[in-house]
Amino acid sequence: MTQTTEIVFMWVTVSLYALASALFIIGFVFRKERVSSVALAVTVVGLVPHLAAIAGRWVRVGHGPFIGFYEVVSSYAFVGVVAFCLLLWRYRSLRATGIVLMPLAFLAVGGAMLAPKSELQVTATLASYWLAVHVAFAKLSYGSFITAFGLAVIHIIRDRRPDGPMAARLAKLPPQDVIDDLTFKFVAAGFIFLGVMIAAGAIWANEAWGRYWGWDPIETWSLISWLCYAVVLHLRLTMGWKGSRFSWAAIAALPVMLFAAVGVAVVYNTIHGAYLTGY
Repeated sequence: MTQTTEIVFMWVTVSLYALASALFIIGFVFRKERVSSVALAVTVVGLVPHLAAIAGRWVRVGHGPFIGFYEVVSSYAFVGVVAFCLLLWRYRSLRATGIVLMPLAFLAVGGAMLAPKSELQVTATLASYWLAVHVAFAKLSYGSFITAFGLAVIHIIRDRRPDGPMAARLAKLPPQDVIDDLTFKFVAAGFIFLGVMIAAGAIWANEAWGRYWGWDPIETWSLISWLCYAVVLHLRLTMGWKGSRFSWAAIAALPVMLFAAVGVAVVYNTIHGAYLTGY
């Protein structure tokens, strides 16, 4: 696949995710189940050109979506949308989460398209099995945390508006305790995935740079985000936080994770910077 074809596929993806976002919002606001169903179908269709673009670039460049803001953020969005679709496959009544998750996916892919698309190579020093493990678990963790964020937002909206038009629009959702439990499970899964990501990254760093941990800003903020979610889980498992309190905790932790994932390389001079930003 040529880069031109890849970019066309990516813009098709952006357009389909934008359309899905609009349809999810329209279906929710006007209580049109059929429109929400169409929105889900458009989301699934959007995954096809997205996967084709990622796979085509992978074959052409010779490595997975490991390097550069464009590759990394696009692949994060892909995993997040896949997690969203799998969630709806199990809980069709949770389609209202699309009003949160699909705009996030649209903005992520749209932002990625504005970044440099340099086809950077993985050098012999950095090439490692542990790089693949590190990146794979990073995407799993971020996808889990973003899904938990969407569920938490829906829980808060429903809890703060137990009566009236908003409550009627959310009436077909699973009970609040089910949403609360799903939020907890996605946070817990993301926490474990993030821990594996950090451990695999340390092994990879030792192979690449001769040290397991160097307090590089990316390493430090990854640890900070992991500790933030450890606090969230501590509040749940030890302090008994459930419902809205736990949802607010899950929501508050996401900006820290997003900064660790994409913001640190832009703000700080880090050894990871060129590989994450593409500059």
